Formats: sequence, C-alpha cells, structure tokens
Amino acid sequence: MLKNSSLYILIIAIVLSSCLNNSTYKGYTETNSGLFYKLQFIGDGKTKPSLGDYLQLIITYKTEKDSIFFDTYSTNETGKVILPFKHSSFIGSFEEGLTNMNSGDSVSFIVNADSLFEKFFKTNLPLFLKPGSMVKMDVKLHSILTEKTYESELRKYQQLVADRDIEEQRKLQLFLDTSRTSFFPIENGMFYLPIKQGTGAFPEAGNLVKIQYKGFFLNGKQFESTYDRAQPLEYIIGEQEQVIKGIETAISLMNEGSKTKFIIPSQLAFGESGSSTNIVPPYSTVIYEIELLNLTKK
Repeated sequence: MLKNSSLYILIIAIVLSSCLNNSTYKGYTETNSGLFYKLQFIGDGKTKPSLGDYLQLIITYKTEKDSIFFDTYSTNETGKVILPFKHSSFIGSFEEGLTNMNSGDSVSFIVNADSLFEKFFKTNLPLFLKPGSMVKMDVKLHSILTEKTYESELRKYQQLVADRDIEEQRKLQLFLDTSRTSFFPIENGMFYLPIKQGTGAFPEAGNLVKIQYKGFFLNGKQFESTYDRAQPLEYIIGEQEQVIKGIETAISLMNEGSKTKFIIPSQLAFGESGSSTNIVPPYSTVIYEIELLNLTKK
C-alpha cells in the first residue's frame, strides 16, 4: 500500500510539471506556465476530471502571508462550490493543476492575483491586494460530476433552497400577522416602520454616513448593537461589502436625523450561509432599527 502511494505522489509531481524549476516559494514546485503547487493530501479517488465535467471544490483564498480573505464556506453551509471544468482561463491558472487531481485530493496553488481576478473572476483586483502580488489557493477536489449527475444535484439543491425559502416566508408572515404594529412593504421584499422623522438631506452615492443600529431576530432577541459598544458605524454609500444589501437600501430611504425599523429577508441580509460569525443562521429574516445620525457629502 505504501509503495503504491509513493508511486502516485511521484506520478502527480511529474505530470503537473513537464519541467520542474527552482521554486520561489518554499515547499512549492513551479510549472513551465508559472503555476506553483504543493500536494497537501491524497484522496481515495481513482479518476481525473475531463473537459465538460463539473467539479465540486472547497477553496480557501489567502494572501502571500497566509491571511485568509475568503473561503467557499462563506457562500454556503457545505463549503462546496461547483466549477464547470473548461480550458484554463489564464496561463498559470489553478485550473491547470486541477487536470491532474483525483477526487479527494487537496493541493495548495499560488497564482498571480491580477490574472485570477481579471481573467477568472472577471472583476477588479481588490484594494487589499497589490498589483503584481500572488494569491494562495488551498483547493480540495471533493468530487467529479458528469453533466447528468450535476443536473441531478442542481435539482436537489434548488428544491432545498425552495423549501427553506417557503419556511422563511411562513415565519415572516406569522410575524406580520401577530405584530401589534403595521409595517409598510417595500417592493424588494423588505418592510419598514418609521420611528422618528429627520430634518436633514437624503444620502447619495459617495456620501459618508454615520449610523447607530440594533439587529434582532423575528423572536425579538437582539444579536448586535452599535449602542452597546458605544461605537456608531461610519461607511461610504455605494462602496461594496461594507454593510448588508438590506441596510444599504434602508439608508437610501432615510434622511439625516431619522430613525426607522426595517424587516430584511435573508436574500438581502446574510443569505443561505448565515453571518460570518455564525450568530445569524442561514435563511434568517432579520430586523434592524437604524438611526441616521449624520451624513457628509463628498
């Protein structure tokens, strides 16, 4: 058994790179294309992916100094994402390494950050990454799906989402039916209840706003509060990922000095994965009581 495992490691190392170079990164091997890789774990799978397959992957993204800035557990409970297996999106992409992995294998890759975001994600390089820097990707190939298997898994997932969505809507309707106050609906599925009218201007994109807020579950239990930590939140309207989408919408409907309570469904709050702190579970409708203290136009 040990002999076969050793042979398997040797084969992976040879196939991944037709010409091994002295690596810039300790423990990693560099291929001719500039992809760095390091085998972390050998799975028990016996097949490699082919073009047209769908790959279930678990991925952690890190900076060169090993600071995690994203992982696929942030997108759903299982951490698995499905990637259609096609030709590499850029020279030196991690996709090149996937070609030689079996299901169950885990490999760490180092790729060019500019190419990863521009060619693979098709978006701009995040501000916390410098142009020309590298990104570490710890990738586990959980399983390889044929197109037929993928479609079956997709249907199961869609049904699961539909069931959870129905249950969330049922809980929200029960709350609205039993609430002593009448909330006003917003077209995107949110509801609001004015508490105090302000006298200032309404915020616009690029404005700096200062807010206080409390977050509650539908049962009334509080899960966060800027009042408790005596630290209002300041952020710039329109900048991505500073607040959940529902709060961004809420602020746009308020003027300076106002205070309003908003009901925010999960798709505009913490979604199917819940909050990063695990305090808010997946598919949770939440209530935010928000006070717009101040806005500064820029």
